Formats: sequence, structure tokens, C-alpha cells
Amino acid sequence: MKTFPPSAEDIVTKDNWFMTKKNLQGYCHSGELSPNRIIWKGDQKPTSISYGKDPIDLAKINVKNEESVSAYLERTNTDAFLVMHKGEILYENYFNGYKSYQPHALNSATKSFVGLIVSLLADEGVLDINQKASFYIPELEGTGLGEGTVQQLLDMQVPVKYMEADTPMGIGRGTPIFIASGSMPKPDNYNGPENLYEFMLSSKKDKLPGTAFKYENGQTETLGWIVKRLTGKNLAELIQVFIWSKLGAEENALMHLDQIGTDIASGGMRATLRDLARFGEMMSNNGYYNGQQIIPERIVRGIQKGGNQKYLAESSHHYLSGFSYHNQWWVSHDQYGGYSARGKFDQQIHIAPKADTVIVKLSSYHSSNSEGIDAFQAIIKHIAEQ
Repeated sequence: MKTFPPSAEDIVTKDNWFMTKKNLQGYCHSGELSPNRIIWKGDQKPTSISYGKDPIDLAKINVKNEESVSAYLERTNTDAFLVMHKGEILYENYFNGYKSYQPHALNSATKSFVGLIVSLLADEGVLDINQKASFYIPELEGTGLGEGTVQQLLDMQVPVKYMEADTPMGIGRGTPIFIASGSMPKPDNYNGPENLYEFMLSSKKDKLPGTAFKYENGQTETLGWIVKRLTGKNLAELIQVFIWSKLGAEENALMHLDQIGTDIASGGMRATLRDLARFGEMMSNNGYYNGQQIIPERIVRGIQKGGNQKYLAESSHHYLSGFSYHNQWWVSHDQYGGYSARGKFDQQIHIAPKADTVIVKLSSYHSSNSEGIDAFQAIIKHIAEQ
């Protein structure tokens, strides 16, 4: 029987959420450490999801190293996992006490939603992707992030530098992003940015924009600032209006905020497993879902084309062999036309349109890099051969 109030070692705080597997699960499963803004599901009924007559047994599907997919899920501390084929769920399961109705942290998979919002506004003529960020945000003039165009920001091709910050496990990749976003407390004698706007303004020029791939959070935060400046709406509301309220979601999604109420564009979203499957199915159907074209097909086709594979191969993400990054999506360039939204601690929404398959993985995995490519390919191959 659990005790209330909990003992000191069971309390998850901003100081310790990343310290143990249990605490990381607490962070991923709840949104209680920081203020949140609701991304409303709308007042329509949830779209129905059917279950296939022949569910798949993940214990009988092996990855290249002969590890079964079910063993892979356990090893990578999976909280929830779902496989959908042709709109039918072939596998759905929850682990570690996670519940189907709980919004789970998406972390950097949030970036792909931001990319869609930017693309939608560009498609409507609200912004020009070839303009520099400083054209829309004059305050960024002279900063590293202000030098890049919107398209270069979308493709993570605006290499910048920040002040060094000592963060556990390399969270935030040595920059003060987790301190600025309010996800971690300020260290002693800290004298750096204390909110996301200060973080972006602190960016320094590194390499020439458009000449290298450098994955980091400030570029997505800049995109978030641009769309908010142009529309007068916060990011949660934009995702709600353009995407979430049209899916027929079962649950509201959430967006984490920094200390001054700014949406964390680079990693603040939370949502449930089945609703993310709905989102993935919409993308797999070239933007069409719930009886409507939610995302114009030309935008989805543009993502699928991918970006500069050479730049990614020369970066610290070279382990994603054959991949590119385009419009805030990871594109695998495989036989199934795969592309993914990916987030820290192993959050993944993988879409394989040529196999009519969507795979969603939500996790609390203490690892520097997401895994799963081989496991997902094994699942898709198994389905294709049936």
C-alpha cells in the first residue's frame, strides 16, 4: 500500500526527475512538474479505431541481433507501444503502470508538430520560408539564430553556439535550454538565460547557415517564436486549431510552458498513445483523416522527399545511417518511405506509408540516442509478408 504523503525518496522534482528509471517514468507519465497549456481535442466524438482480427505476436518477431521485439521493448523501458496497419490496431500494450488516458511526454517529437504548423502557414502565404528569422523577429538581428532562413531552421542547418552549462546525462546537449525552459533548477552561480526568449537571444554564430546539419533546440524555439509573432496565437492553440481538434482525438494534449508562460516548442508536448496513432495514420494517408484533408498532401509529400543526407552523415547523428532531416522530421529513405517524429528518452511516431503502417513508441529510456529502427523494420517486414 502506498503511503500519503509519499516518502522523500519517492517524490519526483525538477532536481531529480532524470536521476533514476523510476523518477524518469514519473516525469514521462505526468505533466505536473511544470505548468501546462491544454491543446483541446474539440467537441466532436473520437474517431473510431478498429482492431485487426489477427494481432501480431512481438515475441515471435526478431530484430537483426536475434533479440525479439518484445525483449527490445522491455530493455528500452517502453511505457506504451502500438502498431497500426491499414487503420487497424494489430498491437497495443501499456507497461510500467502507464494508463491509456495519460498524456505522455513526447520531448523532441514535438518538433514535428511545429514543422507542420510552419509549413501550413507558409502554404497559406503567411510567411516566406526563404526569409531570415530576423526578418520576422528583429530582436534576433546579430544573433546566430537570426542569421538562418526559416527553411534552414526547419532543416536544422543553422549551426549556433551557446554558453556551456553542466547538465546531467548531457540533457540539453550542454546548453542552458533545460534551465531556460524551467525543466531544471538554476545551478549555483548560474548567470545565463532564464527563459526561452533569453536563450534564443544568447545564440552565437558558428558555421555558415545552410552548410551543415546541427540538431539542437534553439532552431525549433525560433520557429515557434516566428509563428507566434505572425499569428498572435500561442503554439498550443495553433496545434489545436490546425491539427488536434480535427483528428477526433480521445483526449486533450498538453504543452509544457517555461517560467513566463512560453510554449516549449522544442519538446513540450504530451499526448496519449492512441491519439498519436490517429495523428500518424493521418500523416500516412497524406494528410487525410476523419473525413477531411487536415494537412495538404503537398506538405506531406514534401516531408517524404527528405533533406540533405550528406550533412546528416557528417554530423553527430551519423548513426542514423541513410537518414536525412527535413521540415523537423527524420526521413529514413527506406523501401517503405519511412519518416519519424523522434524524442529524447525514446519517443517515436514512425510512419511507413508504402506499407500502410504506423508504429508509436512511448518510453522512459535512459539512453543518449533513440533506438528502434531495426525493430520497426522487422515489424513492418513481418506485416508485409503476411
